[in-house]
Amino acid sequence: MPKAMMIRAAIRSDLGAILRLLRELGDTTHTRSAHVRMSSAAVRAWTRMENDPDRTVLVAERRGQIIGTLDLMVVANLTHDAQPWAVVDNLVVDPETRFQGIGRALMEDALDRATRAGCYKVELLSHESRQGAHHFYRNLGFDDSAEGFRRYL
Repeated sequence: MPKAMMIRAAIRSDLGAILRLLRELGDTTHTRSAHVRMSSAAVRAWTRMENDPDRTVLVAERRGQIIGTLDLMVVANLTHDAQPWAVVDNLVVDPETRFQGIGRALMEDALDRATRAGCYKVELLSHESRQGAHHFYRNLGFDDSAEGFRRYL
């Protein structure tokens, strides 16, 4: 783990910093992440998320600053002897601190949490245009094993 950094579960007072980081995702296929702001809808969503025992938003913190985040969800399951599986979403690292091991530290923490929860797999989606991210995920041991589909409502 990079020096002077810690990975921890996010708390309510981290919400503004998390929303700032999420703007970096720049989702142009449906809605603009740049519109993510501290709205009453965001606060309501955060309340639901923080009260869900199967969901953890992780943050990377260095010197009191939130420099990375990801969302980990553990999903109950009836296959694989009822072992759960996990989803990682919204991994983002502050552009000024990229390529310093922060994303790797966040992912390793998420993988550790999924393992401790008894998950048999961890899945994630990454936009087809994000080749650098795909390389990063492959280096963490993820395989290109499926084709993803979405339907926006």
